[in-house]
Amino acid sequence: MTLTKTKDGKTYELIRFPMKTMTITQGNNGQYSHQGVNALDIAGKDTGIEPTFAPCSMRYKWHDSAANGNAIFFESVNKVMFADGTIDYATFMFIHDNYIGDILALANKGHVFAQWEEFGDEGTAGRATGNHCHFEVAKGRYSRPYDGPNRYGIYCLHNSISADKACVVDGVTIRNGNGMSWKKAADVKTGGSTGSIKWVAENGTATFTKDSIRIHKDNPDGEVIPGVTYNKGQSVKYIAKCAYKGHRWVRYIRASGGYGCVAVSGSETQGKDPWATFK
Repeated sequence: MTLTKTKDGKTYELIRFPMKTMTITQGNNGQYSHQGVNALDIAGKDTGIEPTFAPCSMRYKWHDSAANGNAIFFESVNKVMFADGTIDYATFMFIHDNYIGDILALANKGHVFAQWEEFGDEGTAGRATGNHCHFEVAKGRYSRPYDGPNRYGIYCLHNSISADKACVVDGVTIRNGNGMSWKKAADVKTGGSTGSIKWVAENGTATFTKDSIRIHKDNPDGEVIPGVTYNKGQSVKYIAKCAYKGHRWVRYIRASGGYGCVAVSGSETQGKDPWATFK
């Protein structure tokens, strides 16, 4: 059964967690190979190889070499609803499947992988020491495979977000959820900000506490400035703030002229999931 949710009279697919058993062996900002990035290493119910499932209807976009874990990238066919209630396209990266020739053969025929269709497997391709699936998800259409390396030498999916803000866990047995805020479809709120952006004038300095925060021109719906992000420890002097589409935002005057806009939290609620400190 396809999981969907309706917002403003339109029905969207939800993003499903890509395995039937969740055992997270390394989470966001993990100390082994996830420093400064949003990424999960997912094992199944045991040390064997279990299948992965399409989080939503998706198309293949690109893949990397076996030496780099057979990393393979997909984009949602249409806009989807994220677990945080926002609407956007989604991009996915899966790593460590030992063999992706079957996926590529289907992709070459134009195959669209349906939501919850079995398409890949856990594995150890690349630099993995035990069978698992490395999974990352991003808001927005696929534009390039990787950002990085960050200051820890780690590469990540461009514009990646925490998976619990993307995926619902209906039909998933959670053995180790890594303390994250997982939701089922019924818990996804669809009443977030959809109207006009209401800026509140405020002068301050935001110092970021996470990496790879993208910059929009003018407002949260504005064009993303390519190749430029704010990273942990960097600061911006802002002139206004707002809550909109699942985030809190600040606006500042760019050195080149015009406004820049960046998200400073993963929630519209003040003080919840902050991505920066303020003074």
